[in-house]
Amino acid sequence: MAVAKISKAEFYIHKSEADKVLSILQNTGSYEIIPFNSEEEPEGQVIAHPDLSRVDFLLGETRYLLRFLEPHYDDPVSGLARAMGDKDELSLKEAAELDKKTDVPAAANEVRKLERRLMEIRSEVAQIDTSVSLLEPLEEFPYPLELLSSGTERVRGVLGTLPISQVENWSREAEALLGKRSEVYIAPVGEREKYRFVALFFEAPLSGDVAEFNGAFTFNRVEIPASLRSGVLQELALLEDRRAALVAEEQDVLAGVEEAAEKWVAVARKLNDYFSVLRDRYEALSRGGATEKVVMLRGWIPDSNLPEIKKSLAAFDSSIELVVTEPEPEDDVPSLMANSAWCLPFENLTRLYGVPGYGELDPTPLMAPFFFVFFGMCLGDAGYGLIMIGLFTWFLKKYRKMPRGFSEFFKLFVLSGVSTVIVGALTGSWFGDLVDAFGIFSFLRPLKNLPVILNPMDDPMTFLGLSLALGVFQLLFGLGVSFFDALRRKDYMAAYADSGAWIVFLTGLLVWGIALAGFMSSGWEAFGKTVAIFGAIVLLATQGREKTGFISRAISGVLSLYGATSYLGDVLSYSRLLALGLATSAVGVIINMLAGLAGDIPFVGWALALLLIVGGHVFSIAVNVLGAFVHSLRLQYVEFFSKFYSGGGRAFSPLAYNTSYVSIKKEPVE
Repeated sequence: MAVAKISKAEFYIHKSEADKVLSILQNTGSYEIIPFNSEEEPEGQVIAHPDLSRVDFLLGETRYLLRFLEPHYDDPVSGLARAMGDKDELSLKEAAELDKKTDVPAAANEVRKLERRLMEIRSEVAQIDTSVSLLEPLEEFPYPLELLSSGTERVRGVLGTLPISQVENWSREAEALLGKRSEVYIAPVGEREKYRFVALFFEAPLSGDVAEFNGAFTFNRVEIPASLRSGVLQELALLEDRRAALVAEEQDVLAGVEEAAEKWVAVARKLNDYFSVLRDRYEALSRGGATEKVVMLRGWIPDSNLPEIKKSLAAFDSSIELVVTEPEPEDDVPSLMANSAWCLPFENLTRLYGVPGYGELDPTPLMAPFFFVFFGMCLGDAGYGLIMIGLFTWFLKKYRKMPRGFSEFFKLFVLSGVSTVIVGALTGSWFGDLVDAFGIFSFLRPLKNLPVILNPMDDPMTFLGLSLALGVFQLLFGLGVSFFDALRRKDYMAAYADSGAWIVFLTGLLVWGIALAGFMSSGWEAFGKTVAIFGAIVLLATQGREKTGFISRAISGVLSLYGATSYLGDVLSYSRLLALGLATSAVGVIINMLAGLAGDIPFVGWALALLLIVGGHVFSIAVNVLGAFVHSLRLQYVEFFSKFYSGGGRAFSPLAYNTSYVSIKKEPVE
C-alpha cells in the first residue's frame, strides 16, 4: 500500500563519458535528475552540451515542417491508431544516420518559399475580391476610375456613400455650391438598400471646400486603389482574369506543398522525436554541476531499479562513481506507485485525484474493490456489461502497442464490465427486461431467473439498505486505514484520539440505532449506548487539544460531536447506488416497452422495434456508463479518500524517451 522506496543518487562522471552515461540513464528511464540548489551548488560552472544549440535549432525547424505540412499529408496511420501506439520503431543509431544525411534547414527553406508564395497569392486574391465587391455596384459608372483614384492635373473626384434620404439634398447643395465647376454622379440603388454610391467631380483647387461640404452630410468616403484607372467594366474583367491566374497558380503551389509533405513529413517526424530526445538529455546535463574534469548529477532512483542501472553502467566503472543515500526530511521526494497486477488498472483513478506523497499510503488497492462493486451496482445490467467487456477487449486486442496508461484504463472498463455482469445477473437485468418483454426470448427466462437474488425494481428498499450498509462499511474502513496509518507514522494521539475515537463513537451509535429499530436484541441497545458514550467522552476530551484554555478545549470538544451529522450525510450519499441502478433498469424497461408498442405497427413495426431496441440501448449504455463511472468515483474521492488520504505528492518523472511519432528502441549504448 506504500509507494515505492526511492533513494537519492549522485553521479560523479568524468567529462569525457558524461554524454554516454546520460544516454544510458535515459535508456533505462529510471533516473530523475534534479538541479543543485543555491546552497549546495558545487564549485565550477554548469555544463552546457556543445550540441544543444544545434539540436534546439533543428528541433524548431522540424516542428515548423510538421506544423505547415501535416495538414497536407495523407497519413497512412490514423490519429486514433497513432495515439494507441501504432508508431514506427526507430533506434537512436538509425535516427543519427538519418540526421547526418538529411539537410533539415534546406528543407525548411524550400517549404518556407512555398508558404510565402501561398500567402502572397491568397493576400492578392483577397485584395481582388475586395476591389470586385467595391466595383460591382459601380458597373454603370461612366468615367475612368483614374478620376477617383488619382485624379488629373486639373480635376479631382471623390467617391462615397450616403443614406438615401440625404442624396437629393446633397446633390442640390453641391450644384448650388460648386455650380458649373462640378459634376455629380449618383449610382442606381436596389429596392432594399439603405445607402447609395455617389461621386462628385470638381476642380483641384476646390478640394478643401468639397471636404468641408461633404462633412456636413453623413458622407462615408470610399478610397479607390491607385491601380484602378480604366473603366469599371474593363477593370472588373482584368481583375477576374488576374484572379483566375492566381487561383491556378495557387493550385500549382498546393501541389508542390503536397509533394513536399509526402517527401518530408515522415522524415521530420522521426527527426523531431530524435531531436526531442537529445534536447531532454542535454538539458538534463545542464541541471548538473561541473568542475574542470568532472560532471556531477543529483537525482532520484527507485530502489528496485538500482541493480539495472548499476549493470548498465558497469562498463564505465573506472570513470564514474555512484553515491546512494536516504532522502532527507526536507527533500522533495517524488512518488512512484508500485502495485500488484490485479489493481494496476485502478492506478489511473488515484492519479486523477493526485499521486500520494512519498511515504504516504497508496490508496489504490484499498479503493479498487469498492469501485469495482459500486460501478456494477450503478450500471447493474448484465447485457450492458457484456458489451463493455467485448468493446474494450477488442480495443486491447486491436491496439496491442498502446501506451500503458491507455491499456490500463481500458482494462479498468473491462473489469467494470465484469462487475456489471455479476450485478446484472444477480438482479435479473439483461438489457432491461428484454427477456421478459418479448416472447421470442421466453426460452431464456429460466436461465435468466436462476441466479437472481434481488430485483431492485420490485424491492428497492432492500437494495437501498444494502447500499447504505456498504457505505457504512467503507467509511469505517477508511477510518480504520487512517488509524493504522497514524500508528505506522507513530502518531499515537491522532490514531487513538481522532480515528480510533470516531470508530468507537460511530460503531456505538450504529449498534444502538439498529437495536432501537428492533433488528437486534435489547441487550445490544445498552452495549451500543455504552460504546457511543465512551467514544463521545474521548472526543470531548481530545478534539480541542490544540486550543489554549480549558473553556476553548471544552467548546471544541463539544462542537466536534456535530461531525456525526457529516458522517450521516456521507452514508446517505451511498443511496446514489440505488438511484443509478434503478435509473438504468427503468430506462431499459421504457426502451423495451416502446419497442413492443412499435412492433404492433403493420408492415414496418418490426423494423421500428429493432431500431428502438438497438438505438435506445446504445444511448442508454453511453449515458449510464458515464454516470456509473462518475458517481462511483465520487464516492471514492469525497467519502472515502477524505478519511485518510490527501494526495499531495509529486509523480516520479525520470529522464526517458518522450516521443510523439515514433517508438525509440531501447538498445545497449556503446
